[in-house]
Amino acid sequence: MSATAKQLPTWEQMPDLDKGAALLHLHKIGWEGRSYAREHYPARYIDHPALTSLDHKAACDHAEGLFKGGVEEADETLGLAEFDRLYDLALDHERATP
Repeated sequence: MSATAKQLPTWEQMPDLDKGAALLHLHKIGWEGRSYAREHYPARYIDHPALTSLDHKAACDHAEGLFKGGVEEADETLGLAEFDRLYDLALDHERATP
């Protein structure tokens, strides 16, 4: 693990908006494929300074590393209600931000 990766927050340490941002990216991978999602819908972290400072590649790597089984694992782990709450929180923020 790199020094940078050691400094990044774990899922439990992430603010809800950033959790939702990671889920948005994972969801796009599930729908559009990894390559397309990374190019057009990278993880766009919102709140945690260590995450917002990442470039697109590093942000995507971090988001994808949170749930190795992708969006399906995230949904199973979090449950539908929590998944939807976090996803919608980030989506609403993204839509409200010009």
